[in-house]
Amino acid sequence: MTEDDVGGVQEHQDGVDVSGEGVARVRRPVKRRVPRRRSKEGGKRRPRRRKKKRPYREIEELPSLTYLIGGEQAKWLIPAAFAALLVFSAWGGLIDWQREYADVPDDFDGTPREFHDCIMVHNTYGDRNSTTHDPSHPDNVACAGENGEDPNYSELEYKVWLEDFLASVAVDTGNHSGYVWSEGGIATMAYLGSTMGSNMSVYYDPAPGDEFNATHLAIWNSATVAFGGGNDSFEDLLPGGGSAMALYLGPGGIVVDKPTGYIWTEVGIATMSYLWALNGANMSMYGDPVAGDVFTEAHLNIWNGATVAFGGGNDSMEDLLPGGGTALALYVGTTGIVDVAPTGFVWTEEGLLTMAYLWALNGANMSMYGDPVDGDVFTEAHLNIWNGATVAFGGGSDAMADLVPGGGTALAMYVGAGGIVQWSNLSTMPMVTNVTVTPASPGVDDDLACMYDFVDPQGDADASIVRWYVNNVSVGSDSSALTLASGDAVKCSVLPSDGINPGFRVHSDNVPVV
Repeated sequence: MTEDDVGGVQEHQDGVDVSGEGVARVRRPVKRRVPRRRSKEGGKRRPRRRKKKRPYREIEELPSLTYLIGGEQAKWLIPAAFAALLVFSAWGGLIDWQREYADVPDDFDGTPREFHDCIMVHNTYGDRNSTTHDPSHPDNVACAGENGEDPNYSELEYKVWLEDFLASVAVDTGNHSGYVWSEGGIATMAYLGSTMGSNMSVYYDPAPGDEFNATHLAIWNSATVAFGGGNDSFEDLLPGGGSAMALYLGPGGIVVDKPTGYIWTEVGIATMSYLWALNGANMSMYGDPVAGDVFTEAHLNIWNGATVAFGGGNDSMEDLLPGGGTALALYVGTTGIVDVAPTGFVWTEEGLLTMAYLWALNGANMSMYGDPVDGDVFTEAHLNIWNGATVAFGGGSDAMADLVPGGGTALAMYVGAGGIVQWSNLSTMPMVTNVTVTPASPGVDDDLACMYDFVDPQGDADASIVRWYVNNVSVGSDSSALTLASGDAVKCSVLPSDGINPGFRVHSDNVPVV
């Protein structure tokens, strides 16, 4: 055999001459030796490994749902699952029907259908949060009877909850705030509450003038935490106060100072400003009041605390009236610093005579009322005295309007047609100012005159009545009848009137008789 120099293959093939020499050759593969590769350093190198080809299968389409759930033998699972879903839905519906129609409470006197109907009636008329809430509706009353409960049970349940809530936030200890709800404040709060599906019942439905107490403040702060509030004081809720909720409340606030029956006067504010300036202070101590503002209990406490060092400290509000008994009269003067707050009603001369006669029959006198004169304000305190004294005679419930001429008092048989007070129309009432006595230092024989400026909104003529006082005792309206002695103090007062409406009496200062 001859080895092929080029291919490294012996060229033999059984019975076939492939060389052209007539010698039979057979071709068969010969294993070639691959020389080993050496590293550059002359060392041996490992032969390279050939990567094995991984077999893969091409999928021409996704498997069917039948294949995924188990093959042909699992085709029945799909309709079975669907049928099971229908069965469970029907079963749940039956349970709901059973709950609404068949499960009737033991204390319900009626059929399942009637019980379901009563649920609908409750949602319509019995629920206090419903816009059609009407516990007295016949259907609601009938259902309440079948349930054995009060027709107004939703409101009763709410009140129980409210009482529990109030007990958890505040307790009225009797330390009252000195603030009352204002009409504007109630309107504002009612509107704000309605926007949140609530109402003023959470505050026990207050009316203007009702006390805004510590409980109300606690409820307010609790409800406003989520809106950035929660820390307001009473003062923050006054008109112009510093409430964090001012954006919602507006400048009018929701409370005002509780009336005490006394108000700051212009003269009183001027006097107090002067006195405070002497001590390096000012009226901000009192919240910078203006004439007509309520003279509060807090104001009185400030006054008494500041005057202890000067021999005071125990004044009542009455002591600070013109001619009052304050120990600081030397500083305050005869005009005082407060006046009785207008109520819209004043004593009449006829009323005073009637009342004096009635009291005399019972062994008493008008000192019960502080010895008022005609034109003086008929105060809330006066009304309370009147009602307390007349309970035994079938009265006790009169309003001020009942005591005007022709009013509806139960004591009309005793009072007569003239009444005891006169309505004073605050918008049309006449006024007097600058009341003074001339001469400023009269002698015992001098003629006295009471000078004043009169103003009437309608321009009516002056029909005012003058009254004279010697040593602060009323001595009538005729100055020529006065008997004076050196050292006496004389003053006058004027009851403004236009012949129809009286105003409020104004007093002059006392002048010394020389």
